[in-house]
Amino acid sequence: MVDSAQPAEPAADGPTRLVGAAIKRIRTERGLTLRDLAERCGLSPGFLSLVERGINSISLTSLFALANALEVDAVELLGAAGRRSRHDYAIARHDDPHATRVVMGEREHRVLTADLPDQRIEALATKVHPTAEPSPVTQHDGEEFCYVLRGELTFLLPDETAVLVAGDSIHFKSRIPHAIHNRGTDIAEVLWTVDRPLLRRPDGTIC
Repeated sequence: MVDSAQPAEPAADGPTRLVGAAIKRIRTERGLTLRDLAERCGLSPGFLSLVERGINSISLTSLFALANALEVDAVELLGAAGRRSRHDYAIARHDDPHATRVVMGEREHRVLTADLPDQRIEALATKVHPTAEPSPVTQHDGEEFCYVLRGELTFLLPDETAVLVAGDSIHFKSRIPHAIHNRGTDIAEVLWTVDRPLLRRPDGTIC
């Protein structure tokens, strides 16, 4: 019987619940405790516990750090839901109904890049919804570039809190601890580029 004195946990959405279940399954298969995984990826055990239970969602950068810690491709945590052809070039139309879209917590990503041989970048059109608290601090290999198209987005860095507005951009090594926060009331729209495809399997399937 549920103790009525305990506060009810917020209902998890489908993607959040499935990602949490995948993380827990792979962590258990690896024989890792929550504390072990936390030490590997830089997120707190308490936060990871909420993620596994589908209560907290995570950003793609945090997901990437978790994938590295678990030694799996990030798409294994998200699940495959499509296939793109492999060509030397690709054209993306703004109204493409088949464009890959991923929702992770406060962020909605539309994948702009295609699946090219030996691909080294991933470009995302991202909407960041306002939240009361910033995203968890994360760090991982690689580098990132973010250009603000509309709204305002705050980057929390080790020695600076950088507020970016439309027309501003930031380029940084992902190994520095970083977090983002939309502190306003409007959705921030940004172009986000990372130096590796986060959402692609070697066989071409993506999340």
